[in-house]
Amino acid sequence: MIGKYFDYNATTPLREEVVDVLKEHIGTFGNPSSIHSLGRIAKSKVQEAKLQACKLIGAGEDNQIIFTSSGTEAVNFALKGYLHAFEEENVHIITTQIEHPATLEVCRFYENRGVEVTYLPVNQEGIVQIESLEQAMRPNTVLVSVMMANNETGTIQPIKQMLQTIKAINPHVFFHVDAVQAVGKVPVHVTDLGVDALSFSSHKLYGPKGVGALYMKDSTSLQPLVHGGGQENGWRGGTENVLGAIGFGVACSLAYAELPVQYDKMIELKAYLLEKLQTSIADFDVNGTIDTGHSLPGTLNVAFAHIRSEALAAILNEIYGIAVSVGSACSSEKVKLSHVLQALGHSEDRIKSSLRISFGKYTTREDIDYLIQSLSQSVYTLRQMLPQVKEKV
Repeated sequence: MIGKYFDYNATTPLREEVVDVLKEHIGTFGNPSSIHSLGRIAKSKVQEAKLQACKLIGAGEDNQIIFTSSGTEAVNFALKGYLHAFEEENVHIITTQIEHPATLEVCRFYENRGVEVTYLPVNQEGIVQIESLEQAMRPNTVLVSVMMANNETGTIQPIKQMLQTIKAINPHVFFHVDAVQAVGKVPVHVTDLGVDALSFSSHKLYGPKGVGALYMKDSTSLQPLVHGGGQENGWRGGTENVLGAIGFGVACSLAYAELPVQYDKMIELKAYLLEKLQTSIADFDVNGTIDTGHSLPGTLNVAFAHIRSEALAAILNEIYGIAVSVGSACSSEKVKLSHVLQALGHSEDRIKSSLRISFGKYTTREDIDYLIQSLSQSVYTLRQMLPQVKEKV
């Protein structure tokens, strides 16, 4: 079934190596806060996982990593934890129009409480223009939060250039990056980027669900969201998810070791997928950019004219056993147009005809061939059901 799975941006399957390690440590049940040997063993495993996460993102010290329950919590922790200090002040924050709901909903939460928020536009490729960021900066701007790689289109933002622009205007502005879709897929080095905070997630890189992480350049600038027994060096109360942390750490270690090879493989598969699409299916457009320097290698968002993506996804799943997405999995049950594709300036018809194809470690050329064959037949079938377009296809 994995060979028919093209929704890696929603979640990834657990790696066998991760499963093996989880089985090996199923008996590691000690509480990391306990001083006896079982507690010390559990604590050492959590610390080892943090070191593995540090290595993947280029962090210097394990105390710069705070484990959370998800990427969403990591984003909330960074934004709310920092903005807490400005509750009584007239402040301004900046984000983009194409962020994940984890960021957008936090911004709306504060906007409803009087905080000024600027939502930066993007161009037709989904990239924020540095000039718009520069123009949006104000004397009272305290925080900027930007998604490194978009979950729907795969577009990658010029994070380092953004940070340089922000800090040149005001070095005290807090810059958070949502790297949930980027870490493990493309090189991410927080020291080189210089960001203040960066969030990522286990289940996007073949680790278990229920575990996320927040990198903090200087965690003293945050207020805890979860108060309790002082776990995570006082930044997040609650007994640590030891098994989840172990699985996350192993997934990070494997991703670090394999990143160069996997990146090249994804680049090749994406080029192959585009070539096959161009020779097999008429009248389609790519949403976002296919520039390898500005897009995730395993993500392609495609609009097939004269069809509805929900119908196409249903046929692919029910007849061919293929799993794809019509947008972000986190908002898939809400009947509304993609805010990401709207921000790119696309028409309602094009948005309703768009499908996200995302692939990963276990995808092969043969899987791409099967997808193309199934897509071609499904698109043809749907277009034949519409009398007004029969003569055009």
